[in-house]
Amino acid sequence: RYLLVLGALAMIVPQVAILADPKSERSCPKDLLQMLVGLIILSVAMTCFTITFLIMEPIPPLIKFSFHTFGGVAALYQFILMGKSFGDDSISNCHTTVPTMWYYFYFLAVIGTIALVFYLVMAPFWLWNGIYRRDSLYNNATRQGVFWPVVQCCGCLWHI
Repeated sequence: RYLLVLGALAMIVPQVAILADPKSERSCPKDLLQMLVGLIILSVAMTCFTITFLIMEPIPPLIKFSFHTFGGVAALYQFILMGKSFGDDSISNCHTTVPTMWYYFYFLAVIGTIALVFYLVMAPFWLWNGIYRRDSLYNNATRQGVFWPVVQCCGCLWHI
């Protein structure tokens, strides 16, 4: 859990460093500077959720709902970031004007794409377990379910 906090904080440091770089003022036609400010806001919120989950056990329903709402907003932001990074050739101009920001956004787009694929693979299982047949795939309290052996080995696959 402490590694998650360090990881969340480690995401903020390069964002602030890029924002503080004087070259960042010369932004690209794709408004990367505004995207960077949005990413810093989302990263701070992610860090707050990480620290909250580290402190609280069990998690109250309102915080779970807030976390899932934040996840939806972050996924939407990731789709926008992917569209700006992969979908348009005009962002290639940023490679010469603001290279650190361009590389950072390209890296985030690749990592975000991998994360979105993971969520798309896991979402049907989460929905099945939570809505259709409650706790049939995974029940932590009784330590039963189809995915109990998998989650026992790698608990990060399931969700709070």
